[in-house]
Amino acid sequence: MELACALHFTGIDYPKAVNLAAEAGFRGLEVSPWLPRRLNDADIRRLEMLLKKKGLGFSGFTSIYPPEMVLAVPSATARRKNISYTKRLIEWVRALDGKTIVWGSPRSRNIPAGVPHEKGYRWLIELLRVSGALADRRGVSIAIEPINRFESAIIHNAREALRLSRLVNHESVGIVYDIFHTSLEEESFTDPIFLAGKRLAAVHVSDCNRKIPGKGHLDFRPVFGALKKIGYSGYVTLESTLGRDPKSELVAARKYLEKNIV
Repeated sequence: MELACALHFTGIDYPKAVNLAAEAGFRGLEVSPWLPRRLNDADIRRLEMLLKKKGLGFSGFTSIYPPEMVLAVPSATARRKNISYTKRLIEWVRALDGKTIVWGSPRSRNIPAGVPHEKGYRWLIELLRVSGALADRRGVSIAIEPINRFESAIIHNAREALRLSRLVNHESVGIVYDIFHTSLEEESFTDPIFLAGKRLAAVHVSDCNRKIPGKGHLDFRPVFGALKKIGYSGYVTLESTLGRDPKSELVAARKYLEKNIV
């Protein structure tokens, strides 16, 4: 396991994010393709150059869909555009030698009012199947993120994410373990990890209040112990809010996590 950080909560653009992550001692960076602004092909080339210059790996993309992009939309044309956008992200991750796209974005993946749930769910499966076929070929993982009921209308826990992953039925399509959402939706912090097993494609960490680990009451040692038991070897990505001194907060978070990796 290697530690990465995601800074999209902070509004920090990727050039500064690369520097902050490297200076704080992280091994990888995870970014959003639209927060704080939309990326383009030129941005990806520059990001690749900056990552190499700082010796950072690329964890992947998170918060991938802007809120105006609705996935389970009745328009077939709009659904094809959503698939094309998702494919572009997969190609970008591959170009950056990255690992995953985190399929969260609750406002985008929620099934809109007026669309029957079963039909909308089929459209989500369609998007993931078509995108997953490309991800298989590119060696990129699509990680379905369980998101708590206060932020998302669907896919709240590991069991529901795994059900969707199995219906999609692509090797590249797995799930995310996010300790913040787990704290709100699961009865155990470690059972979802064992349930996911080899389908666990990404890990996000923060404390119970979305602050950096150590500023809440969560115990990370059993979580890291469970990750080791299933042989998880990907990135563990810090995804938290930061205070007025982001660099100091990132350094403190990295040291805390290193201390708690058993």
